[in-house]
This record gives sequence, C-alpha cells and structure tokens, in this order.
Amino acid sequence: MAKKNKKKAGKARPAARSKKPAKRTPAKKVGKKAASVRAVKTGSGAGPGEIGRALVEMFNRGQWAEIEEKFWSPGIISCEGEGVAMEWVGRAAVRQKGEQWYAENQIHGASAEGPYAGASGFAVRFRMDVENRGTGQRTLMEEVGVYTVRNGKIVREEFMYGSVTPVTARS
Repeated sequence: MAKKNKKKAGKARPAARSKKPAKRTPAKKVGKKAASVRAVKTGSGAGPGEIGRALVEMFNRGQWAEIEEKFWSPGIISCEGEGVAMEWVGRAAVRQKGEQWYAENQIHGASAEGPYAGASGFAVRFRMDVENRGTGQRTLMEEVGVYTVRNGKIVREEFMYGSVTPVTARS
C-alpha cells in the first residue's frame, strides 16, 4: 500500500470539484449566447443612426420645429445639464421649455455636428452664437445632446454643457 501512495503523491491531482459549475468565458460557448450578453434593440421604426443623421441635417437647415414634430415621442423627457439639472416630461412641457428659452435668447448662428451613433441612441455636438435679449450679452455656446431612441422616436434628450465664451465687440 505504501508503494501506491508514493506513486499517487508524485502525480498532480485535479482540484476538488465544487458543486457549482465552473464559469465559462463566452469564447468557450461557441454558437451560444452567454447569459450576460444580449442584443440591444430599439424596437420598430428608424434606428439611432438614421434619426441622428436626419436631426443634424434638419438642425443645420433651421428646421427645429420639424424635428420636434417628426421625432419626439409623446412622453419625451428633456434633461438640462449642470447648473440647471432639471427634467421636463412630455411634449407640452418640453415645448414650453423651448419657447421660454427662445423668448429669452436670440440665435445669431447655430450648427450641429455628428451624429455619433450608438446601439440605443446617438449624440450630437451643438455650437450656437446666442444673445441674451435681457442683458444683450452675446456668447458662443457648445453643448452635446445625448438622445435615446425607442420605436423610431426620441424618448429622452439630455444636454451636457461645454464651453461658453463671451463674444467681444470687434473694432
């Protein structure tokens, strides 16, 4: 018996098996989807890239009201960035927010760049030359709009503010 134990002692033994199955990496599951990986779908209708491209084109042509009519979901949520940190819910509330902003500001120029499309939405970089009607202060603003798409409509927009540069009078 001692000889048998000596022989076994020299061999590597497999690790004791746990009752839990070993975790497998997705690479070992060829042809099967891993439980932690799933496809991202936005439902029926236009996808993020298509809506994003159209939004950028329409914005650059000044068709802001048409964007609202064509792409906003009835339950859209609009979230403003740092310093404001508030959300408006539903078309009526979001429309009112926009109308108030346009009443307080005059746009001298605006452009959109992108879209930067993802699986569930897209982002657009905006630049605007804006004058505050009350103070006369003119600024160049940059912001990024991040949009979430479901069933061919924008269900959420969030604006993340970048630089704001005062425009100085030129001599």
